[in-house]
Amino acid sequence: MNPAHDDGTGLDQQARRLHQAALAQVSPQTLMRLRAARHDAGQQAPAAGRARTWRWLTATAFSAVLAVGVGVQWLPRTPQATTPAVTTAVAQADSLADELAVPSALDEDPDLYLWLASADAQPLAMESNR
Repeated sequence: MNPAHDDGTGLDQQARRLHQAALAQVSPQTLMRLRAARHDAGQQAPAAGRARTWRWLTATAFSAVLAVGVGVQWLPRTPQATTPAVTTAVAQADSLADELAVPSALDEDPDLYLWLASADAQPLAMESNR
């Protein structure tokens, strides 16, 4: 008897006597099935615990991947660094274009546009196609 559970009315002792009487009335077959069920439940508990652990690990990993994905979106964008070979090739192409730049006739004479719009330009253009 545990005096911590007894409130002075003997309720704890009465409940223990009723429990003992109920256990005495249970058939041996029922007791055997209850023991087997309790034993099976004890065997399945560690497997259920492992499954629960995998669920927690999967949820944690998914949350971490999602957090990284969202975090990457907030990172500042920096321009990609160019390699020296690319920079040299671009500089050479620019210098070559500057050397080959020939002033165009269209840039030198704005009157050319007026002549193209005139009636004299059409017959001349037709003669050069023959």
